[in-house]
Amino acid sequence: MQPTNHSEISLAYTMGLIAGEGSFFVIFNRDDRYRYDVYYGPKMAISMGKNEQELLENQCQLYGLGTVNTTMKGYQWVISSRAECHELIELIDQYLEQNPSTEFLNSAKQNAYENWRSALELLQPGRQLTADEVIELAELRDDINYISATNSIATDEIEEIVQSASKL
Repeated sequence: MQPTNHSEISLAYTMGLIAGEGSFFVIFNRDDRYRYDVYYGPKMAISMGKNEQELLENQCQLYGLGTVNTTMKGYQWVISSRAECHELIELIDQYLEQNPSTEFLNSAKQNAYENWRSALELLQPGRQLTADEVIELAELRDDINYISATNSIATDEIEEIVQSASKL
């Protein structure tokens, strides 16, 4: 993607949403249809209440990234394709470059972003990871997903699954 010149105000608003309501993830699911018997991928989500569908739809349309989904408590703007996550990185980096004194750089979310960004260096569109890279990705996930989902696969279990599948 070529950097798009979104207005500074639009980018600042989006960065505020990301800092306040957004979450970065690397997800893993057991799935024997995939190499090493696990599916893995990036995700960024902004969750908001039932009155904020239009706001999230506008963000989604502004950047042409992701989808807005209904949740039990409201709505969620989700970006989960590798290519679109890379586009989001370009937008965030553009904002950070233009605003080097932004408060985002002092937030815990910034640490999660930097680790997520490192994970996306492995998760290039169309690229298959080696067994060692899948394990590295799982370790990076631990630094990004500071709140584990109840169905989350532990990193040591991912390592066992990957090593077992790579011996076949």
